[in-house]
Amino acid sequence: MASYWKAEEGIKEAEELAERFPTLRLAVGEPSEVSVVTGILSVCDGIGYSITLELPADYPRSVPVVKCDPREVPRKSDRHVNEATGEACLCVRSEYRMHWPRGRTISDFIQALVFPFLMAQFYYDTHGHWPPAGGRSHGKDGIIEAYREMATRFGGSDDALIERLMRSLARRSHPKGHELCPCGSGCNLRNCHRNALEELRKLVDPRDAALDLADCYPKARRSVNH
Repeated sequence: MASYWKAEEGIKEAEELAERFPTLRLAVGEPSEVSVVTGILSVCDGIGYSITLELPADYPRSVPVVKCDPREVPRKSDRHVNEATGEACLCVRSEYRMHWPRGRTISDFIQALVFPFLMAQFYYDTHGHWPPAGGRSHGKDGIIEAYREMATRFGGSDDALIERLMRSLARRSHPKGHELCPCGSGCNLRNCHRNALEELRKLVDPRDAALDLADCYPKARRSVNH
């Protein structure tokens, strides 16, 4: 299979990257290998962070992995960095496609996710604490916060609704219209929040939702219909 980056769409995307972020460079790997974007991303005059974006072999199907220079952004969970892998936690894993919908480019990914992450790091370096608004908590709390926000589409945000919503999103098969709506109304899905659930399922990868379910409600995950 030819590399995405050698196809017309990939070539245009690489050209856009060079135009929008001239301090970053794309190194294209073989079709079965990771490609990388490296360089310094400026957050304000004279201030920049060294970053590496690892683009999976199946990009743009899969989400890039972002890593920072640990001398600039410490590899610590309280700095929103995975201590084991060095991966930057730009958002809750199930939110990536909400910020970076399918069809958007790597430049859009940088603008929507990487730049805000680095701006928050700069704020922390400058003030010793995170910005007063925005950002998720660490670990399970951050996951719950993300789903609580999603749950508002279903008319609530309580823990029971969040668990039901995770279970619905974690399913590989689409919930049927005769099944109960996750909102908890007791109504069939076809007569309730079917459209809201279908829209979320377009954005949230079932694999990511299953991992979130395992982290937050480990016993519930066993009963998910795959």
